[in-house]
Amino acid sequence: MDKPNTKTLPHNNTEWNGYTIDELRYMRAYTAARMEISRERLVAKVSSVKKDGIMGAGKGSVVGRLLGAVGYVDMAILGWKISRRVLKTMKILRRK
Repeated sequence: MDKPNTKTLPHNNTEWNGYTIDELRYMRAYTAARMEISRERLVAKVSSVKKDGIMGAGKGSVVGRLLGAVGYVDMAILGWKISRRVLKTMKILRRK
């Protein structure tokens, strides 16, 4: 029994004779287009980081998006945990 979300691939069929040259060209062009789009997105992100730095200056920055995705309660809990760890480390260092 196949799962409802699984895709039946053509090469699993015994009657399948292979891809046609047009299908191969289409798949190759589609893959090349996807790779080019990914490359352009990566170049845009890298140039944004180079221009604005990691902190960025605006809503599209890495830190801005990260803080936008985290709620205020999550930030408070994270800050509390980090401060506890820092204080423990400082106490250990003072004892020595």
